[in-house]
Order: sequence, then structure tokens, then C-alpha cells
Amino acid sequence: MGVDVSGALVKHQRNLALDEPHGQIRAFAPSTVPAPLQTPSYARTVLTASRLLRPEHVEEIIQIRMRRQRLLIDAEHPRTYVVTETALRRPIGGVETMTEQHLLLLALAELAHVTLRVLPEKQDPPVIWSCAFTITDNATTVEAIPFPLALPIRDTRHYLAHFQDLLHAAHPYRL
Repeated sequence: MGVDVSGALVKHQRNLALDEPHGQIRAFAPSTVPAPLQTPSYARTVLTASRLLRPEHVEEIIQIRMRRQRLLIDAEHPRTYVVTETALRRPIGGVETMTEQHLLLLALAELAHVTLRVLPEKQDPPVIWSCAFTITDNATTVEAIPFPLALPIRDTRHYLAHFQDLLHAAHPYRL
């Protein structure tokens, strides 16, 4: 019958949550706010947009993301996130959802161990990347969006180098 992408994404989110307290996290998302930085409303909109996830899995993933967010707030290890200006301007879930999302990002950006950078829409030379990825001390995963599939990557050198390029081209998060 094929891969149960709904169950696979739940498993992936659980695995990431296990890595969260143990070391440095670096993440990039080209079209959305990175998962651990999402509000419940924003996450629900993103997760239901693909129509590939079962409703019960959407709610389970949201709960996992909220636990990851609490870990992020309590973390002692550095967390670095790069999000695109395009993702911040896209009206996911409407004005109320986006206002709530921006307020959360501002609060998280104030944490001493969190670096939140924004990649401008107009970048010269352009830095182009079509999928989200997360680099932890234990693994690198690539998340194809909107198709909710996470692929573990063994050789992370390319992703680390690309993340450094993204970080260098991005600016501190501000409204």
C-alpha cells in the first residue's frame, strides 16, 4: 500500500524531540516558520494543508512541537534558526495566526541561546534552497514540504556548509 506518511511524520517529530535537549540545533525552513518555533494555530494550518495527515496525527504532532518548544525555551544549548522573509510574509492561517506567530518569534529571539535570522527575499547572489532541514548533533534530516517526509542524511558536510551560507546572508529577526 505504500508509506504511511502520517505515521512517519509523527515518528520523525518524536525523534527530533528526543534530540532537542542534548546539543546544538540548526534549522532552516524556506516556506514556513521552523517547526519548533510554530504556534499551535500556525502548525495546524501548515500540517493540514497537505491533506496527507490524519487529523489525529495532526493534533499529536502539534503536541510534540509544543513540547519541543518548551524544551527550546528551557535549553542550555545553542539553537540557530534561519527563516525566509517570504515565510514571514505568507499569510498562513490569517492575520490573527500570523500576529500570534510573530509575537512568539519576537519572544524566542530574545532568549540568549536562540539565534533567529531572516533570509531576505532579495539576496544577491540569491541563496536558493527548496526544502527544510534540521541539523542536530546526532543527525541531519531533510523535510520535503508540503509532502511530510523526513529523510535522514548521513553525510552532513554539505548541509552544514549551506547552513553557514544561509546564516551569513540572513539578518537578525525584527518586526
